[in-house]
Amino acid sequence: MADLFRNYWWLLFPLFWFISAGWGSLMRYKRTQAKIDLLKTYAASGKEPPAELLANLDKPDYARPEWSDDDEGGRPRRGRGHAFLIVLFAGLAGVFAYTGYAGWMGESQSEFYFIALIMGVMSLAFLASSMFRGGNRDD
Repeated sequence: MADLFRNYWWLLFPLFWFISAGWGSLMRYKRTQAKIDLLKTYAASGKEPPAELLANLDKPDYARPEWSDDDEGGRPRRGRGHAFLIVLFAGLAGVFAYTGYAGWMGESQSEFYFIALIMGVMSLAFLASSMFRGGNRDD
């Protein structure tokens, strides 16, 4: 079992991404169901639902993460970058580089350096994206 994990540890990343996407989809479904149940309650009691509730049903239900730098309309806010993603990928690059340097996983140091290189490039890409992002000048 340990050999299986050692050879295929990288599959944890796509598996985590798959589970996260499924969880987000399930939560969007639950929110939509709750809105529909609330409308059914208003219809059963013979009352008119509030205009805010009806307007909320027409809006797309995007689950915006806490670290997102988009405003409520989905447009990027000026002056805010991908700070979370920059720090995340830089930290992962450091962890993988140190793991390769320390030799914690045996003789396979070159793979860890390669992964650290990829994570470092991703961090630099998010940094460049946040620095050169266009925006409205009237913000």
